[in-house]
Amino acid sequence: MTAYNDNLKSNSDNQGSNDKTSGNQISDSQTLNNQALNNQTLNNQTMKVTVNNAPADNPATLWLIDDDAALRLVLADTFEDAGLTVISFTQAQAAWTRLNDILQQRESATQLPDVILTDIRMPMMDGLSFSDWVHKHFPALPIVIMTAHSDLTSAINSYQTGAFEYLPKPFDLDDAVATIYKAINFQPDMAKADQPNESDVKTTANKSPETDTKSTSKNKATHNNKTATKAHKTTKNKAEIKTDTQSNDNPSGIIGQSQAMQTVFRAIGRLAHSPITVLITGESGTGKELVASALHQHSPRHQQSFIALNMAAIPHDLIESELFGHEKGAFTGATTTRQGRFEQADGGTLFLDEIGDMPFSTQTRLLRVLANGEFFRVGGQQPVKVDVRIIAATHQNLEELVKLGRFREDLFYRLNVIRLPLPPLRTRREDIPALTSYFMQRAAKQMNTALKQLQPAALQIMQAFDWRGNVRQLENVCLWLTVMATGDTVMVDDLPPELLEAMPANTELQPQQTSSSSEFDQYNQQHNGDSSHNPNIDSNNLNIQTQNIAKNPSWQQALAEWAKQALQTGETDILQTATPEFERVLLTAALNHSGGKKIAAANLLGWGRNTLTRKLQQLDMSAAETQTKE
Repeated sequence: MTAYNDNLKSNSDNQGSNDKTSGNQISDSQTLNNQALNNQTLNNQTMKVTVNNAPADNPATLWLIDDDAALRLVLADTFEDAGLTVISFTQAQAAWTRLNDILQQRESATQLPDVILTDIRMPMMDGLSFSDWVHKHFPALPIVIMTAHSDLTSAINSYQTGAFEYLPKPFDLDDAVATIYKAINFQPDMAKADQPNESDVKTTANKSPETDTKSTSKNKATHNNKTATKAHKTTKNKAEIKTDTQSNDNPSGIIGQSQAMQTVFRAIGRLAHSPITVLITGESGTGKELVASALHQHSPRHQQSFIALNMAAIPHDLIESELFGHEKGAFTGATTTRQGRFEQADGGTLFLDEIGDMPFSTQTRLLRVLANGEFFRVGGQQPVKVDVRIIAATHQNLEELVKLGRFREDLFYRLNVIRLPLPPLRTRREDIPALTSYFMQRAAKQMNTALKQLQPAALQIMQAFDWRGNVRQLENVCLWLTVMATGDTVMVDDLPPELLEAMPANTELQPQQTSSSSEFDQYNQQHNGDSSHNPNIDSNNLNIQTQNIAKNPSWQQALAEWAKQALQTGETDILQTATPEFERVLLTAALNHSGGKKIAAANLLGWGRNTLTRKLQQLDMSAAETQTKE
């Protein structure tokens, strides 16, 4: 048994916010304290990482490709601290040009990197097109793809282009370093022999000079055009993929930015092109059939049938006929020969849902099909041969059923080749807002009504609910709200009774008014009573309040006054002047408040530790200086 367990963590609560990079976690500073010691160890490393423990004077080279300058700087510092030689590119087109020069032997093959880390969405050439081209021409060169648009389509497309690994942003920098280490040393020596290098070029030239000269001249004349055309076509295809994805927000229906769902996405990407049997486990309503369908739709069998069959929904005496078919006259009522689900799914995928409810006698026949792809129809004498990929699913504990004698042990091991567990909704509450939005849109379209928005307090209650029915229950609640809630906004009182009854009595809901409006109402109530009962409000009181605000201007007003005066005196580039001072003030305040502790100060500012350290260096500051200043 090989249980699928991806140890690469991925916390994607803040999609696309590349500016909030951190020393241990990009765009997520909540786990910095837990990994402070790990970071200190990583930053103190002085050894150089080499390929297959080669001498330290030849460190491994990483090509880093990302159009985000701030993120590129943080990643480069991280990998250099980890002992790698880092060469940065602002776009994939520049890296492609250098690789093409190596391919055309205009540069030495020794200039090849040991691993490439690239973003997906970049101008001119996207990361998927670049990865696809590299995989075709340098198959032994590992590529790790990172993206802030961490959905199922991106994960599958990444693996389809031959990527070694897929890192959804925000990701943990320690895990990114570990992934790069694995990528550097993953290829065996035989695979490396296929990679172009200088010695191979010389050997080929010595063996057949004429052939090499002809091929070289031919390559110089035509390969550039072919390569450019191929890259252009690939870019166009990938662009079409992204356009389709944007037009259809989620064709698979699988939504999630949480760490648990990123693990599922990576698993689907890796398993989609494999014919191997998969066992999907998880509670009812977690989306097991959606995952099975996604595995089929992104596999080489996608043009063939996907047959889904629920074992719990079929009477036990009809399951064998349903699965394997029957011959005419095999039993009472069998007036014609009928194909079973296995024959209907020949060449495609058969999804056996709730496999734990399959009768014990049928399990024996299923075991034979899994062993050699043959079965007999009910009442048949000739074996039927099929080529079917089996994907099974269950919400039950099959190991316990084996101990109880209700499930065959040998069948369990046949099915349990790759196990893919799906997380319950209550363990990924950060995905509830996106799922709710998706289901509300779908319900509005289904019911042909206007889209309804959830009040923040109502969404807060939904996120706190346990959802024992998981995603299916959430979908039903969204449909209920679309039909039953009045108005365009779903208020707390509009929620179903089961959600309100489960809400703890001490739950603190988010305020529904802005601070300015709350202060305004409070002022009116203090000085004029309740405005709803006093329509004749004295405007003099509002004028007095305005005058008080003018006497005590806010920092925004002070900044506006400074900008006005600076422009009047003929100054230019005032943003470049103000930004460092603005950051300096905030850094000083945060460091003094935290007692000089960088991790705590980074949390207060919403930054990561690496970002804070980099800002201190840019502003020529130190934590000690900021404390002594106050």
